[in-house]
Amino acid sequence: MTSSIDNASANRVAGNPRDYYEGYWEHGIDSWSPTNISITGFEEKLLTPFVGPSCRALDYGCGDGAHAGNYLAMRCRVYQGIDVSQVAVAAANSKGLRAQVFDPEAPLPFASDSFDLIVCFEVLEHTFAPAEIVQEQRRVLEAGGYLVGSVPNITHLPNRLLLLGGFFSPGGSPSTSLKKPWADPHIRFFSKRTLAAMLGQAGFRRVRVSGAPFSFEEFPVAYRSPRAVRSMLRGASKPAAWLGRAWPSLFSSRLYFIAEK
Repeated sequence: MTSSIDNASANRVAGNPRDYYEGYWEHGIDSWSPTNISITGFEEKLLTPFVGPSCRALDYGCGDGAHAGNYLAMRCRVYQGIDVSQVAVAAANSKGLRAQVFDPEAPLPFASDSFDLIVCFEVLEHTFAPAEIVQEQRRVLEAGGYLVGSVPNITHLPNRLLLLGGFFSPGGSPSTSLKKPWADPHIRFFSKRTLAAMLGQAGFRRVRVSGAPFSFEEFPVAYRSPRAVRSMLRGASKPAAWLGRAWPSLFSSRLYFIAEK
């Protein structure tokens, strides 16, 4: 008998990403779950200039609403979350958020110029057609609106070292990234240069790609370290934190983008 996530993987290969992500949100992957992952302080600072009482925000790939949903809903006049998974949307709505299921292969169910902010954290790497997605996101943004989000950085230093050793880490979950990269939920990969190129070709007039502070905790298998060890890694990272901002291609595990329509 195959596990639920194996069934979900089979559905994805057969062209059913919605079925895959129902299992992803309901069962997780082995002992790892995408639920209740909070927004970071760095991400809050990134969003601060774009939110306010008049803001109309679309949370693209809102998941269970624990990441950007709660933050945006408290600060924006309009909050709308969308996700491919009914399980995730139900969880978001149970938190009092406004979320709905959508088909990522179809046009967004909103008129052009509907939002002045779209947030898209850790979503594009899960999609078959990210270039078409950002073009559609641009359509529903008003002129002068912003798309703000993040993707994993495939050129991060640990990934380069792993490749030298003959390994590959897609980074989608701790249980698949190194042990079973062929079963990982990340299917598209970006560098700083290719991410900027994709957003530019989508028609955004100004694109900025930056990095988060460097951290040894972001290295593979560090998540399995005892709490005391992780605390030491956190402390050891502080003197080098500036590297992630100064040289994101090498020293930031994630690439953060701000694209203006």
